[in-house]
Amino acid sequence: MARYNAMEEHFEEITVLDKPALFTGIRIERDTVPKGLYLYEVRGDDDGGSDPVQIARGIMVNHYGSIITREPIKLPQDGYLDIDPEKDWNFAGGDCRTVKEFQEKYQPAKKKEKERER
Repeated sequence: MARYNAMEEHFEEITVLDKPALFTGIRIERDTVPKGLYLYEVRGDDDGGSDPVQIARGIMVNHYGSIITREPIKLPQDGYLDIDPEKDWNFAGGDCRTVKEFQEKYQPAKKKEKERER
């Protein structure tokens, strides 16, 4: 299974569980995701995998794609969070296409406060 460098790939900015995220249909190498961002994999439904239905740290079967978030997603004890593709997933996101753009747009709260103080 090939995995790719997060810093070299292009993504689609989406909203997952009402939070901004980056999405790609490929697998991302975990150690290429910058500190302060969180990588999850997404499972597609059993009916051809056309809808995202589950988020986890790793997905082996029905891999739909990978997402990167700036806030951690609380996973249940079994490690697999079921989602409703119509309520929890929205492709009508923003304009970020790279991890760097995402980091600049969604800076951690502490960094934003320091910039305002200047």
